[in-house]
Amino acid sequence: MIYSKKLQTYIPVTVQKLSQTPVPYFGTFTKYLVKDGKIPVGKVDLKDTFDGVHVEYIENMNPQLYSGFGTIADQIEVEHCLNRNLNYFEIKSEAALNSHALHYLRGKRFDSESDNEAVRKIIATTPAGQKFDTQALGRIRMYMPWELIEKYIDIIKKCPLLK
Repeated sequence: MIYSKKLQTYIPVTVQKLSQTPVPYFGTFTKYLVKDGKIPVGKVDLKDTFDGVHVEYIENMNPQLYSGFGTIADQIEVEHCLNRNLNYFEIKSEAALNSHALHYLRGKRFDSESDNEAVRKIIATTPAGQKFDTQALGRIRMYMPWELIEKYIDIIKKCPLLK
């Protein structure tokens, strides 16, 4: 389910695997498209690693219509690893542009505690209603903590996105 700003309610989404391409020495790349009926909501591009997945790219294709796409992307990441029959796995990615605070608020953490502190400071000092300005932080490596992965595993047991 994703929140529709236009309808002011949650609506169901479907997830379609667009492609799965093995690339020698680099892993398998998988692209997912999330739709609300026939309307594209967003896409998630993943690269399999030995012990999990690296999130190459996520995009809310219609941010004026939908909010909460990051949560759907996070669930797809976890479910993708479960479908690979991994029991304990890592989900790695990089924050860029102004996405740092949004990833942090969803529960992802940065490899460096000083980066986590910088993002917390920006969140705390940004006036309500204004966008977080984290662009100056550049690209920062981050991961999904195991506690958050377990939360998504519980959600997936009840309502999987990947069929």
